[in-house]
Amino acid sequence: MRNEILERLRSGKHLQVALDFLEIRDALGVARQVADLGVILEAGTPLVKAEGIQGLLALRSLGDNIVVADTKTADAGDVEAEIAWRGKANIMTVLGAMDDSTVESAVRRARELGIVVQVDLIGVKDVVRRAEELLSLGVDIVGLHIGLDVQRKRGVTVADMREEIRYIGKKTILSVAGGLNPKSIAELMDLPVSIFVVGGAITRSQEPRKVAEEIVNILGRSTILASGD
Repeated sequence: MRNEILERLRSGKHLQVALDFLEIRDALGVARQVADLGVILEAGTPLVKAEGIQGLLALRSLGDNIVVADTKTADAGDVEAEIAWRGKANIMTVLGAMDDSTVESAVRRARELGIVVQVDLIGVKDVVRRAEELLSLGVDIVGLHIGLDVQRKRGVTVADMREEIRYIGKKTILSVAGGLNPKSIAELMDLPVSIFVVGGAITRSQEPRKVAEEIVNILGRSTILASGD
């Protein structure tokens, strides 16, 4: 299963919808509107904390979408890999700022269970150096992420990290998150990004499906151009 998921992620560009809700009914309300578009469904960290394994299983019940458990694991990587697995998630996330031992624990157990490990570089100062270290530890996906608090305080988004995106994206499957919307995603189409994570632009919209469709169309056009068709 792990290899199948990685192959799916390597094929083109993908939209990941971050469902950062506290109630599973709210998450499902949005997820049901967009699941058939083939998007990745992310149980955001608030949802994982509030609803746990049952919340993950509820998202899994919607179909064969890739499901991410945004655990943002900070310790006991093996235990949290098991939580993601019990919830039938395909991907778990680990904080890149944590000790190597936590990352290694998550990678080891996740591979036993057939789960993909994404590292989240939120809060990391030198993301290029740390990404290279983490890839040597066996992580499958690197996530560049500008958190909400930093967006609000400094007025920056992940779209401001073009050089870091260009460098890391050539080495691995790259996910980017933090303040993205259709306009900023369209401006990043020349960069090697596999996964665009969008939360508020979709989940706080009056028409979540319409926004998701717009992004999927942007990504689809980019894939066609890249293939030369």
